[in-house]
Amino acid sequence: MSQGQKPMVGARVPQSWKEQIESICKESGKTESEVVQEAIAQYLGRTDVTAIASLHKRVAALERQYQKLVRLV
Repeated sequence: MSQGQKPMVGARVPQSWKEQIESICKESGKTESEVVQEAIAQYLGRTDVTAIASLHKRVAALERQYQKLVRLV
């Protein structure tokens, strides 16, 4: 393997997980690979600052959407 190249890891997941991953991709603009890498990093305790910042942005967006819904009710 050349320098800088990452090894491939594969796994089969339930259909519901695949759908959740696809939903996260649509919401975040990330690829499936990026979403899965972040999930594995969290599991391994190796979450990076970029992933945390991304999560904060997603939470903030959800909070804004929630506030809009609250105003409608």
